[in-house]
Amino acid sequence: MMFNISIDELKVNLHGTSPVWFTYVKSDGSTVKAFETLNKDLIPEEFKPKDSSRNTGGNVKYFDLNKNAWRSLKLDCSIVTIIE
Repeated sequence: MMFNISIDELKVNLHGTSPVWFTYVKSDGSTVKAFETLNKDLIPEEFKPKDSSRNTGGNVKYFDLNKNAWRSLKLDCSIVTIIE
């Protein structure tokens, strides 16, 4: 099942107990499929944030569990779709 959500709803889901599969359309028209989290218990120790910085500004930062790397999406992306 797939459904569209707001950026604020995505942020809430990223802090959940399970990783989130979602897609979004970048400003250049390309689509990104992501398997992500912001739950510190799911992020490998070597990648956990060293400070208490939070998502601020024009991007949403998230941890990519497939690539073991931090990524971000611009708040002006057109569609965010959760994949269940």
